[in-house]
Amino acid sequence: MNEILGANNTLFDYALVVLIYFLLFLFIRYPKPIVELNYKATFLFLSLFWALLMFGGNYLGYRVGMMAFLPWLDNALHSFVWVGICLCWLYYCTYERPVLEQFIFFAFLSFIVKVAEKMILGTWSMDSYLGIKSPYAYIIAMSLIDGFYPVLSGWIVKSLAKNSTFGVYAVGT
Repeated sequence: MNEILGANNTLFDYALVVLIYFLLFLFIRYPKPIVELNYKATFLFLSLFWALLMFGGNYLGYRVGMMAFLPWLDNALHSFVWVGICLCWLYYCTYERPVLEQFIFFAFLSFIVKVAEKMILGTWSMDSYLGIKSPYAYIIAMSLIDGFYPVLSGWIVKSLAKNSTFGVYAVGT
């Protein structure tokens, strides 16, 4: 059961994490509460793409020693709810903003989520990372990586939109 929930974690702990996702999602979707019709295919593609990539990538990162183990339920919720839905909606709301601003939005919100998951579930923890001996070095590094989500998403959308691959349409380009 430790591999699914994590050591000493309960479903109530996970309910708290989902509550944090939901509260942040309320702020994220405030400027654009509904996905526009011409963006729905792009939104769906990016949601599935990033959720699946993160779910597998988090486990692969653990297997090669670059990441701490995320219990399966945390990995699934983090990948499919936080990255797949929340960060995808944040991209939808901010893709027209300057890249630096997008980077800060994504990195900062990811930092908040990772700190919350660390406090509630005990995940996202390594004593040192990249030679830096601090329990927060790992969280900061992973949050900065999440800051590149909008840059990579923009590149993916523009590349696929050229031929309308997967129904992806680059709005505003």
